[in-house]
Amino acid sequence: MDEDVTTQKRSAHFGALNNADGRARITGPCGDTMEFWLAVDAGGRVTKVGFTTDGCGSSVICGEAACRIAEGALIKVVRRLEQADVLALARGVPDEHRHCALLAANTLKQAVRSVRGT
Repeated sequence: MDEDVTTQKRSAHFGALNNADGRARITGPCGDTMEFWLAVDAGGRVTKVGFTTDGCGSSVICGEAACRIAEGALIKVVRRLEQADVLALARGVPDEHRHCALLAANTLKQAVRSVRGT
């Protein structure tokens, strides 16, 4: 089995969300595309997050880390998400794949900006 498929199966958040309140898709300079969906409650708290990527295993790991940071957090906290936050949770990402954490952070923040009323 291919490493990326194995990594995806270990990701609790890999996959689209139906009836999401926010969604964003960005293709990074490396050519990888990441997409996030999120559900938000009336109090501005992220209740559920899903993501997909066509990138490498590091991209999946960074997407999962971003989801874990966002789920349960207030939107105002997720808006401040940075590459370093994702890397802190996605330990072991090789230096040449650190851009995956930036793509995850930027795509998730774009999804938050797409939520109406926030």
